[in-house]
Amino acid sequence: MKRLMLLSALTLAGCYTDETPQPSGLGSFQVSVKGIYEANTNPRKEVPVVATCAAKYGGIQSAVPMDVRGTKDCLLALPRTVVEIDLELQALDVKGQPMENFNGPASFRTVPGNLTGPYRYRWAQLTNGRGTGSVRTGQLYGETHVWVEDEPVQVDYANGEVVPGELPPEPAHRTSSTGLSRSLFFEEPTIATVQVPQNGNQQTAYSGTFMRIGRAPEAGPALVQNCAPDDPNNGQPVTLLVTGTDPGGFFVTDLTACQVREGSIAGSVSQFTAEPSGFYPGRFNSMFIYNYSFPEGLDPGDLLWSIAGSVQEFTSTTQLTFPSWNIREKVRLLPQEQWNKYLDLAKPVEINGRLCGYTASPYITDPLCGYNYGNYKMEGLESSLVKVRRVKFPTVFKSCDANGNNMVASFCQTGSSGYGACGTDSPTDTDVPERQCNIDCTLGRGEFRGKLCTEKTTYDNFGQFVVEMNPTGAPAAGLDDSVPARLHTVNAAPPVAPATELWTRSPNTYTFGATMNIWCDKPTHVRFGGANQPGPETTVSLAATTRLERTLQDDQSVIWVSPQNPLGGVVTCTLAQHPNTRINLVTKDAVPDLVVQCDPNDSDTEKAKQCQFLRGATFDVVGHLRHVGAARPRWVVLPRDQDDLCCYPGPGLECPRPIKPCVTQ
Repeated sequence: MKRLMLLSALTLAGCYTDETPQPSGLGSFQVSVKGIYEANTNPRKEVPVVATCAAKYGGIQSAVPMDVRGTKDCLLALPRTVVEIDLELQALDVKGQPMENFNGPASFRTVPGNLTGPYRYRWAQLTNGRGTGSVRTGQLYGETHVWVEDEPVQVDYANGEVVPGELPPEPAHRTSSTGLSRSLFFEEPTIATVQVPQNGNQQTAYSGTFMRIGRAPEAGPALVQNCAPDDPNNGQPVTLLVTGTDPGGFFVTDLTACQVREGSIAGSVSQFTAEPSGFYPGRFNSMFIYNYSFPEGLDPGDLLWSIAGSVQEFTSTTQLTFPSWNIREKVRLLPQEQWNKYLDLAKPVEINGRLCGYTASPYITDPLCGYNYGNYKMEGLESSLVKVRRVKFPTVFKSCDANGNNMVASFCQTGSSGYGACGTDSPTDTDVPERQCNIDCTLGRGEFRGKLCTEKTTYDNFGQFVVEMNPTGAPAAGLDDSVPARLHTVNAAPPVAPATELWTRSPNTYTFGATMNIWCDKPTHVRFGGANQPGPETTVSLAATTRLERTLQDDQSVIWVSPQNPLGGVVTCTLAQHPNTRINLVTKDAVPDLVVQCDPNDSDTEKAKQCQFLRGATFDVVGHLRHVGAARPRWVVLPRDQDDLCCYPGPGLECPRPIKPCVTQ
C-alpha cells in the first residue's frame, strides 16, 4: 500500500524524462551509374546488351539509352572481361538530404562480383559531399548492385601481407553507412558462362563463386540463350541434360548452347588448323558436377531444370561442388525405347588431329593431343561426350618410379625440340632419371621407339593409360584427313615403253625415323631413298587401296612410286607422316573386366589369347573428356560403360572380352 501511494505521489508531481536526441551525420550514399564498360579498352567499349534488346534499337548497340541498359527488359550480356562501372556519388544525411559537409573516402564493392585491378578502382574521394569514381569488378551475373560504403577499402593479400597500392588515408571515424546503385541486370549464367576461358587462360574466371545455372518454373520464366541473331539456338530455353554418372558425381550438357566463333576468345592459339565451319567444335557447354558420392536418383538421359553449387577448378577441370539440382524429367519412368531420346541429341564429337592442335607441318607436341593451353578446340569440349576412333592400346607398361616414392615427375616442353623440367627444379635434381624415363615412354623415344608405352606408376595410381590415335593419312584407308595440309599426293604416270621403269618422287622430303602411311588407288611399286632414284633393294609392291606403314631409315628422305601395270593409267598415291599422337584413357570404372596390362606370353593360355586380341585390335571409344593439367597427355577420355567401346579385331583375331565388334556402315 505504501508503494502504491508513493507511485501516485510521483505521478502527481509530473515526473518525466528528456526527449531522446535525434541522430545526425552521414546516413547513406546516393549512387548513380553513368556508364558500364569493358575494362582496358581504348576507346572505351560499352558492355553490350543482349540481342533481343539491341533489336529494339535497330540492332545498334550504341543506340540503346543508358537508363535502359541493364534493366529487366534490356539485360547486359555476360561480360567476358573485367567490367568498369562509372559512378556519381552524393553523401546523404540521416534524413536522406544531401550532406555538403562530408569530406572523405568511400569504398566500393559489388554483389555479386569481385573487385580487381589497381586500388584506385576500389574507392573514391568525396569533397563537399560529392564525388565520382569507377569500380572494376569481375564475375558479374544476374541482378547486380554496386555498394558504396563508409568502410575501409578492400585490399589484396600476398604472402600474408597487404599488396601495396594507392590507398586513401584512413579517417579517424567510420560510420558503416552504405548506399546502393540501381539494380544492374546481367544475363543469368549458363554452363558456357562458366566454361568459356577469360583473361587469356583456360582457368574459369568464376572460381570460388556460388551460382545457380538454369531456372525452375516456380522461380520465374525459363532462362533462354543469348546467341548471335543468326544462331539457331538464339532465344531457345536452356536445356540441361545428364550425359553420364560416376561414383563421384555426374556430367551435364546444355543442349541449346550458342555456337562460339573460332578465334573470338582471348588467349586462343591462331596457328592451329582452322575449323571448316568457322566455329569451335565444342560450345563450352558441359560440366562435371562433383557430388562426393554417386548421385542417387539420377540417370543418363535425365533433364534438369537447374544445378547450383560452388565453381571450382580441379586438375584444370571446371566443376561445381556441394551441388544441388532440380529434376525436370526422369527418362527411366518412360518406356525403355525412350531412355535415350535426349542423349541422342548430344552426339559425341570426334577428336582428330585438327582438334589436337596440328599445324600444317609436324611439330614437337604432336604426340601429346591438346598439349597447348591455348587449344580452345579441346577446351570447348571439356566434360562433353567425345569419340576417339581406331585407337591402339599400349604394349609396354614401364615403371619410371626409380626412388620408390610412388610418384613420377611430369615434364614440359623446353623449346622447339626438347622436353624437360617444368621450371620447378634443376638438371641436377634427383627426378631427372625418372623424368627422362617418363618422356621416353610417353612419347615413344629412346628404348621405346616404335612402341606404345604407358608409365606404370600412373596407371597403378589412377587407372590412366596412353592410347595412340588414328594416324594421319588417306580417308579411303580409314585414316585421319582432318588436316589436309599434311596429306601429300603423288601422281605417277606409267612409262611409255612397257619394258622400262618410270619413277615419280614425293613432293616433300621427310626426316629420319618418320613413320609414313602410304595408300595408292592402283597397284604400285614403292621405293625409299634420297633425292636421286634409289636402288631396287627398297622396292615394296603395294596392292591397290591397301595401307603401307613404313619407318624411314637414316638414308631415306624421299618416297618414289611407279605403277605396277604399265597399261593401268596414272596411279594416285597419298602420303602422310604418322604423328604418333597419344591421348589418355581410363576404363577401370566403365569396364573393370577389360585387362589392359597383360602378357601375350602368359602361362595361362586364355589370358595370353585375350592379350593377343587386345593388342592386335583397334578401338572406337566414346566418353567424357576431362582435362588433367599435370598429366601427359593432358586430356583423358572416360567411357561410361562397356557399350562405349567397340573393337576392330586384328587379322585372324577376335575382340577381347567383354568388348563387342564395331558395327561398320
